[in-house]
Amino acid sequence: MDGRVRVGLVGLGRMGHFHATNLAGRIPLADLVRIVDANEGVVREVSEELRGVDWSTDYADLLDDPGIEAVVVASPTRLHADMVEAAAGAGKHVFCEKPISLEMGRTYEAIETARV
Repeated sequence: MDGRVRVGLVGLGRMGHFHATNLAGRIPLADLVRIVDANEGVVREVSEELRGVDWSTDYADLLDDPGIEAVVVASPTRLHADMVEAAAGAGKHVFCEKPISLEMGRTYEAIETARV
C-alpha cells in the first residue's frame, strides 16, 4: 500500500467544485477518481477541467466502485443524510459538507450510520 486514498465526490456546486479541485491537485495522498453530479453538462465540464477524472450522473456508480475508498458529499443539503448513509452502507469513509441535515435527529442518525 502506498498510503494514497481513492476518493469519489458527489455534487459540483460551489463547494463541491472547490473540493474537487483540491482533491485533484493539492492533496498529495488523495486521488480523485470519480465525480458525480445530476447535471451532465456540469460534470462533463469539470471532468475536462480536472484532466479527465471519471464522471457520472448516477451516485450509485460511485458507491458501486470497489476502488473508491472515500466519498465527499457536497450535494444539496436535503440529500446529505441519505447520501452519507448510502456511502457508509457501501463501506466508504465519508466527508460531508455542512450541515449534514437541517433536522438534528436526522443528523445524529447519519452520524451513527457512518460511525459503524
